[in-house]
Amino acid sequence: MMTGMDKKKEEITFEITERIGVIAQYSNHWTKEVNKIAWNGSKPKFDIRDWDEQHQHMSRGITLREEEMQVLYGLLKENLAEPETGEQAV
Repeated sequence: MMTGMDKKKEEITFEITERIGVIAQYSNHWTKEVNKIAWNGSKPKFDIRDWDEQHQHMSRGITLREEEMQVLYGLLKENLAEPETGEQAV
């Protein structure tokens, strides 16, 4: 059985398998990104969090399975206004 001390010693590994996009850029050169990440060798999941320029340090974030991302997409689509393009309909 693992104790709390053993869990802290375990190294968390990750591989960014797909870079989807940058949501925001900050003056400290960190970026908030949406990526697909394989954590500890598992199947890649959608991930939203802040990263440093080298992708060596990260903030806490949120990781979503495909089904959860689809639900989030639907909720956002229903609740966000369409962006104005500045073009007038004819």
